[in-house]
Amino acid sequence: MSSRLDPLRDLPERWLIRLWVAVAAVGLISGFSLKGQVAADAHALGSHTISLLGPLVGATAFLFGVCLLDRLSRRMVLATGGLFFVLCLPFADLLSSPIVHLEGDDSFRYSTYAHHILTERTLWGADGLLHDVDYYVDQPGYRYYLAATIALLGGEHRGLQLFDMGVMLLGMVAVLGAVGTRGDRPASLGLAAFLLGAAPYAAKNILYGYTEWFTVLLALFATRHVLTRRWLAAIVLLAVIPFVRQNLLLVSLLLAGTVLVTTRRYWLGLPYLALLGLPLYHNAYYADRWQLLVTNRGAEVELGGGVVANLGEVALEAVSKVPHYLGYHPDQDLGTIAIAVMFVPLGTGLAAWLWSRLDGPARWVLAGVAIGAIGPTLVLGHGSYPRFVYVNLSVIVLAYWMLRALFAEHERFDATGLRTLFPRPPGA
Repeated sequence: MSSRLDPLRDLPERWLIRLWVAVAAVGLISGFSLKGQVAADAHALGSHTISLLGPLVGATAFLFGVCLLDRLSRRMVLATGGLFFVLCLPFADLLSSPIVHLEGDDSFRYSTYAHHILTERTLWGADGLLHDVDYYVDQPGYRYYLAATIALLGGEHRGLQLFDMGVMLLGMVAVLGAVGTRGDRPASLGLAAFLLGAAPYAAKNILYGYTEWFTVLLALFATRHVLTRRWLAAIVLLAVIPFVRQNLLLVSLLLAGTVLVTTRRYWLGLPYLALLGLPLYHNAYYADRWQLLVTNRGAEVELGGGVVANLGEVALEAVSKVPHYLGYHPDQDLGTIAIAVMFVPLGTGLAAWLWSRLDGPARWVLAGVAIGAIGPTLVLGHGSYPRFVYVNLSVIVLAYWMLRALFAEHERFDATGLRTLFPRPPGA
């Protein structure tokens, strides 16, 4: 597909070399200038950690330049990784510096759970340490990833934060490499621009120790595996997503169901359902309680009246969150709004544009994904804007690529059995 940006492909590679050098110079100067603030405060996130945003943001900026010039190759991937490494150099002597979390925050709870899992060598989620119950209260999955990385890296420190940023960069490279082969340059550049705009918040989310960045990482790799037709890996990742963020359960079910139907690999439903039940197994074993969903859902609406009153409360709450998807939150400071404006309006517009480019069943499925992602967070979950907006927009944008590939996969078959589920429009 042609694009108005196609002439950029003719630019010589020296432009990318200049970009690499410029980003490295700015990152090194700012990193060495501000690292003293990082060394002076052990808190995981704060104004003192602004320089730690540099490695992920800088490497993503270069990656966007590579995509803009359509030069994403193995050599450029190595150049991106090399730039990330260079931007981490100012913090080399801080890699083993321990970090602490604000007591009562989400990151504090996940850290507490992860350390207990390692200390006791158990799979019990450890919610009872803070909530006096044996079943999952908080989102279950991230604590196990955190425990694994703490064990791998020898502690919870600045090095772990930079490691997570490197993993996130790997996910972005993986998905951009896959979409770049699909012959849809405008949409692939839109994704690259969105990932660049969201990079400062992704880095902030990582520093904070929240779960949203890891959810997006799983979605990035799920998209990659769908595009490369590695169906088992894709279905496993789709099943793990709601283990990390249960508000995406409907999205996971919808996308997994589409994988099964469009590929005709119905056997994939077995590993999917087996993994989907992980919270159930945990709660049944450790708490003798058959419960799938966590109890800490952050409800923002009190549903104590009649049906009409309850619907009115939900509608008012939904309307109040419309500005959130335009990059504005009335209760947030200017710095938070600035980070949100970098990607939220772009992400909302990109999601709507991508939806308009689909047709037939794929368009309806993407609409279902959007409703399944945004709907639960209208009445459940609050705080730390734009964390929910970030993960919802990321999942919707990535779902476009999954559905585009899956319905193309459907066309590979003589789909007589599927046309009853996905009928073609007249004249098609």
